Amino acid sequence: MNQIVENLKDLGPKRLALLGGIGLAITAAIFIGARTILAPTYVPVYSQLSPGTASQMMQTLEQAGLTVDLSRNGDTISVAENDIARARMALADAGLPGEGVPGWEIFDNMSGMGMNSFMQKVNRLRALEGELARSIQTISGIKAARVHLVLPERAAFSRSRAEASGSVIVRSQANASMTRSQAQAIQALVASAVADLEAQNVTVLSASGETILAKDEGGSSDFSLQGQRSMIEEQLAQKVESILNARVGPGNARVRVSVDLTTEREVRVSRTFDPAQQVARSIETRVRNSNETDPAAATVDVANNIPDELRDDAGGGAGQSTRSENDEIINYEIGSVQSEMVREPGDIERISVAVLVNGSYGTLPDGSEGYIERSEEEMQRLSQLVSTAIGFDQNRGDQVQVESLQFLDFDSEFSSPVGRGLGAVLADNAMTILRSLFALALVAIIMVLGARPLRMVLDATLPQPALAGAGADA
Repeated sequence: MNQIVENLKDLGPKRLALLGGIGLAITAAIFIGARTILAPTYVPVYSQLSPGTASQMMQTLEQAGLTVDLSRNGDTISVAENDIARARMALADAGLPGEGVPGWEIFDNMSGMGMNSFMQKVNRLRALEGELARSIQTISGIKAARVHLVLPERAAFSRSRAEASGSVIVRSQANASMTRSQAQAIQALVASAVADLEAQNVTVLSASGETILAKDEGGSSDFSLQGQRSMIEEQLAQKVESILNARVGPGNARVRVSVDLTTEREVRVSRTFDPAQQVARSIETRVRNSNETDPAAATVDVANNIPDELRDDAGGGAGQSTRSENDEIINYEIGSVQSEMVREPGDIERISVAVLVNGSYGTLPDGSEGYIERSEEEMQRLSQLVSTAIGFDQNRGDQVQVESLQFLDFDSEFSSPVGRGLGAVLADNAMTILRSLFALALVAIIMVLGARPLRMVLDATLPQPALAGAGADA
């Protein structure tokens, strides 16, 4: 130990300072490298958030003792990968994300003192709308929702009251679209939760401005036609998917149906003539009877001077003759058939179906496992099944297209994400790998550059062994 102290004293102040600086640099490099390598990987908890919702979520997570990372655009919140479960539980306990819409908790911190009836009604309406929006967001495929209710009150001295109404604006999740059945479920939910509100008075809109369900105004409005079209497309798509899933498996078929409906009322009248068929158009019959008396044949006697009322017809009289004529006129026409066809708005004009089918996975000819394309014969049979399921009509101009292509996102058997390759994994973790390599390179450079000066210093302080020849000469 004394020898080490003596050697350090012999180095001098400059060499000691250099040795200390090298040691500190190596220690700092090791610390920075270890911290970089062991730094937690942040994963997104929620994205595409509004500024108000992101602020509330950050406060909730920080109060829970979690480290939060906010993206540059302020719409994505990330936490450490090991804390993702805790973060979701903390946010769910706080009712976030809720798009900043309050529910019944709006009354938790309110005192009845100093609050008039108008404020209570407004807060009650806000709470009811918020609770309905939260309930709608629990439906699969729906990301956010806003509810607006109109609950009119009966005016004083009035026997009637306006009907309650409501509207719901829904924003679907990415790569998802709202179906008509979901819109009908939202209608029923809102109507059941609000007193004196009929389901037909609830309008459901999408975030893109499309009217999904609206009150039917006579059955011929664009709203009702759009709803009828969506319903028909959904029903046909479900029929096709159900029959394809039995063959290709669930999740291995994508079906899109487009239906064209008539929008105008059309009346067609046709009249067909049949020359071989004759029909009597009119029949006219005339019957004429006449009685005539011949004066020359009359005799002069007492009987001729008797009035007709007192005359005995059996007795002889003047000579008489009776004549009868029958005339019949028949007018014939060529037989004809007149038909009238009425097409109301909403009749199907044309159906177009596009089907994308995933292939199968099995053993390839070379013995490896991989993707196998479906045969042409099988695709024709699937196309025939689709045509039969939709009621294909060639005269109507229907179209059916069935193609087989490999899906990129789903496995054929379990409908789960396919195992990703090494390139995809490296691309996702590129920043982490680069930081680790940078830290290792920094440590290596400092070790190499710092070890050489340290060795030179130590070599200079250690005593050099004397040569044998030099000692002999002395």
